[in-house]
Amino acid sequence: MTRWKGSRKRAAGRWDTAQVRLVRLDEESAETALLREALLGHDLPPEQLRFTGLPVRTLPDADRDPERFPYAVVALEGALTDLDSARAACAGFGVLDRAIRSELVDSPERAVLLRAYYVTPQWQGRGVGRASCSAPLLDGLAEEVAPHADTIVLCVNQANQPAQRVYKASGFDFTGTVVPGSAGPQEVMARPLHPGSP
Repeated sequence: MTRWKGSRKRAAGRWDTAQVRLVRLDEESAETALLREALLGHDLPPEQLRFTGLPVRTLPDADRDPERFPYAVVALEGALTDLDSARAACAGFGVLDRAIRSELVDSPERAVLLRAYYVTPQWQGRGVGRASCSAPLLDGLAEEVAPHADTIVLCVNQANQPAQRVYKASGFDFTGTVVPGSAGPQEVMARPLHPGSP
């Protein structure tokens, strides 16, 4: 287990993001069962929760839709052998969606949408968000579920500056398209997929 010394900011500089991995939740295994259970206990502060949904709601929605692929962000090495180890390692959640509205991108048939994504507060500021939104992690997962896609797209609320910084650091750029959202206008961001990059 990783030990933290000093401030959160100093610990962030020492975090080994090579430990981050994405685990598909649409495949049955002992690990996915533990991660699904751990995700149901996640919570976010109100100022973040207004921008995304928690898995207690978004995971069943993804399970019902064959175009959506939920995944867990796992941030610690080692086997997940029990619920405590899964809770400690489960750093976030996201969904890749193959069904994209045409107003988001010019070629929706060649894109995949990142939605319902977040990193839990205890893992924020440690590089987990950047690592889990970048190649090769997110790109490799996108290639598995949407081999036709050459672009990954997301919508981020204009007021959600911290998320915009993470996405920019992960290679996403603003497309210039703004769409309505439940918590206000959302900027569309996109980047090319590079599934084989190191």
